[in-house]
Amino acid sequence: MGQWLSAVAILFSLGYFFVAAIADPAYDESRERYSSSTVGLLKLLKLEQKFVEILLTQDPHGESETIQAYLFSIDYKKSRTPEETLEYVSNPLSAFSLVRRTHEDLPKWHQRFQKEMKLADTMVLDDLLAKVPDSQDFLEAALGIQRIERIYDLRIDDLATGRLQNKQYSIRFTFHDRVAMGNLMFKQHDFLAAAKWYRMATKLNPIENREILHTVLGDPSGYLKRQCIKALFVYGSVLTGDSQSNDEALAKVEEKIANMDEEVLDDLLTNLKKPDNDIELEKQLYETKITPTAFERGCRGQFRPRTRLTCRYNFTTTPFLRLAPLKMEEISRNPYIVMYHDVLYDSEIKTIKGQSDGLKNGFADVKNESMIRDIVARHVWWTAESPVKERINQRIIDMTGLNISRTENIQIANYGLGTYFKPHFDYTSDGYVPPDVSTLGDRLVTILFYASDVSQGGATVFPDLKISIYPQKGSAIWWFNLYNNGTTDTRSKHSVCPVINGDRWTLTMWINLFPQMFIAPCNI
Repeated sequence: MGQWLSAVAILFSLGYFFVAAIADPAYDESRERYSSSTVGLLKLLKLEQKFVEILLTQDPHGESETIQAYLFSIDYKKSRTPEETLEYVSNPLSAFSLVRRTHEDLPKWHQRFQKEMKLADTMVLDDLLAKVPDSQDFLEAALGIQRIERIYDLRIDDLATGRLQNKQYSIRFTFHDRVAMGNLMFKQHDFLAAAKWYRMATKLNPIENREILHTVLGDPSGYLKRQCIKALFVYGSVLTGDSQSNDEALAKVEEKIANMDEEVLDDLLTNLKKPDNDIELEKQLYETKITPTAFERGCRGQFRPRTRLTCRYNFTTTPFLRLAPLKMEEISRNPYIVMYHDVLYDSEIKTIKGQSDGLKNGFADVKNESMIRDIVARHVWWTAESPVKERINQRIIDMTGLNISRTENIQIANYGLGTYFKPHFDYTSDGYVPPDVSTLGDRLVTILFYASDVSQGGATVFPDLKISIYPQKGSAIWWFNLYNNGTTDTRSKHSVCPVINGDRWTLTMWINLFPQMFIAPCNI
């Protein structure tokens, strides 16, 4: 036992990193990934509910033992209000569980029900199965949980039991959820995270309907103990110098475990689970803290608040504001960043969300044939002319005093499970060239509206300025990306933190340089 703990004790001299998925050349990146937006997760929950409805037409009272086991496995609620439904998919724990069980479990239940109940409506069920999350979506959901854990410095022990920061939720990761997280981290060669998830899985086993659940879904208990031991061994072996690489360490432990009988494995896992040993193992698993980046500190709310800034009514930018001044809060004077409050109304937000049918995958990186890119959010360009869009564009003119068309296009975005936007610039940089830069000039100003509140996480962070701005429904922030002579201002680097819990909607517009030549002429 001692050598296992001593091996784990120094597992943390290496930093952590986020793993990009190796690309399948045939994979279509335009394919919707449910986990990348709450809109997608709502659609996925509706798919699962449709599956339940078809089952209950065959057995209206749910008297079948198999149906009862299935409804138990998905924590079925007969009816949820729209608010409860949104709250459900906005929680990362229930969101991941939804993606996992529709990807992993639903095909197995479908096969069982077809055999047991001889369902007549097989075409509808087959169509539902064709729409379940693919393996890439499943991996993205797991990486979203990983981002939340690491960016916010959360413990996997807490995540598994429903604790997000200092808030305890009633939702828990199930036994199969924990095993799945361990498996996905193991496949990504993140053996430390895998060991933590496997350890939490060993602490929880399904109680009700165990026999049917194991028959349909399989019993991973034997597999679990092997994987848990492998993950601990690989990390310990590499970092103590017993092995040169993860592959070498994995080969060694595979050979050792292959020659062990079940009793030896059971004894080893039983020893690891003894209270004294488990406390020591937990201590060592979480012993070392990694110095956070400025971006991570901003997401965690660790920047000092700025002082000597003011809130006031702005009635000078345009003549109209003399009649209806706007509430303005200074965020920074140099560089200039301000927030306007109550500049987006509930009726307008309803119209905005009505444009979400055309949401597409939004990426931060240029297409790379060797990697599948992470989705930042699902977004759509609001191009259709409407009185609401004209009013919002006029409000942007009132806030900034700059020259834009009242029919200018606006980008609508909805974030999902652990999706985030890494630190970046909005102007031309690092191979990124904004649209229309040759005819309209670079992006002078970014204006960002918050169309929802976010209960936890989801801040806009300026890491170099040590500024974090949390979403407030109906508010907008704007800032300059360029100096007034047209050169780039590197202080405008910004990022979006992953949402811990909530539904993040934004509207974004970029105002280009050239149309401002008479309103804001360049200075030397």
